[in-house]
Amino acid sequence: MKTITILVALLLAIPSLQAQKQEIKRAEQAVNSGDVSQAAIYLEQAKQIFAAADSETRGYYYVVEAEMKIANKDMDLERMESISNSLERAYNYDLNATLKSRIAVVKAKLNNMSARAAEGEFKKKNYANAATLYNVAYQSTQDTTLYYKAAKSHLLAKAYEDAFRAYKNLIDMGFTGSNVRYVATNVKTKQKEAFGSSYLRNTAVNQGTHKKPEIVRSGSRVPELLRGLTSASIQINQKSAAVLAIDKALAKDPNDQKLLNQVFHLYNQLGAKDKYNNIIDRLIEKSPKDPNLYYNFGVSSTRNNDVDKAKEFYKKTLELDPKHVNAKMNLSILILDQETAILDEMNNLGMSDADDKRYEELKVERYNLYNEALPYLESIVELQPKNKEVIKTLLNIYSIIGQDKKYAVLKERLDD
Repeated sequence: MKTITILVALLLAIPSLQAQKQEIKRAEQAVNSGDVSQAAIYLEQAKQIFAAADSETRGYYYVVEAEMKIANKDMDLERMESISNSLERAYNYDLNATLKSRIAVVKAKLNNMSARAAEGEFKKKNYANAATLYNVAYQSTQDTTLYYKAAKSHLLAKAYEDAFRAYKNLIDMGFTGSNVRYVATNVKTKQKEAFGSSYLRNTAVNQGTHKKPEIVRSGSRVPELLRGLTSASIQINQKSAAVLAIDKALAKDPNDQKLLNQVFHLYNQLGAKDKYNNIIDRLIEKSPKDPNLYYNFGVSSTRNNDVDKAKEFYKKTLELDPKHVNAKMNLSILILDQETAILDEMNNLGMSDADDKRYEELKVERYNLYNEALPYLESIVELQPKNKEVIKTLLNIYSIIGQDKKYAVLKERLDD
């Protein structure tokens, strides 16, 4: 009796399956003829008996559904997401070679539409919409460049968790963003043109339509990925995860100067002091005679309120480049900033003999600061004789310490 029941059920399912395939076929024909609304009706009818369908028929249904949706002229973000969902569902079922080929066509169209729409949204600074569209394009093509653009859009949209996830995934994938372009100059237009392969470029050169073949390599985007990851991680308290990702990226290319320079700043932002100091040592070892390197360390140390270390780096900068104006300026500012604490203490002293003694000591300390800063300020004026701000600072110091002759000469220059 049980066997008979199963057989009856199977026999009843056959007409339903045939009917569904017929409705899907009609929908397919309607799409091909441009009647999208009628195709939707046929697919809705097929959906009502979906339970009777086998795996291949269900896949066929979702392929036609995707084709119908992408044939609609009124394309927007919601419809693009819907198309992508139909494609994802189709892949859950058995697909023959023809259906897979048709999916590839839909994916190509979707990619073009999504990527173009994303670029437009990005230019209009609609970063959340741009991120969604880039993700749709990425899902349909697996083009990691689109995923990279989605990550950047997430960050600009302040969707920090999505940005962090995307940047981390890109790093885990080994994405670098670098590529090789085969270029030659068009003989007629004099413009450089890129070719899909070295063979195509060389063929054009051999035919005489192009000349000056060259290979153009784009730089790695890993430093930018790490910068984006760090920015997002700070916002969502994922600093430890960001440090691990940076460690991983650095381990792959430990001698990349650009990457080391970027990582130096990122470790500092993330509070990884040991790693930060290690990178400083490695960079100095690589470029011990680079004044700008020491200057950057000085700026970073200043931001960390490490005054002594900052002074040390600025002085090393000037040892290598005596005319480095910014190092002179920053060093003089660091020195003169110490005056504030001295003045505060002086103003809070009382009238006792001990207070008078302490006042004189502080006065000497103040003058010593001025004398320490003077050579740097005077040197800046020699290099930049029209720097009015530095001239005014010098005039104030000359007035306080009684350098009347220097004051008169500099005042005349300022008046002129």
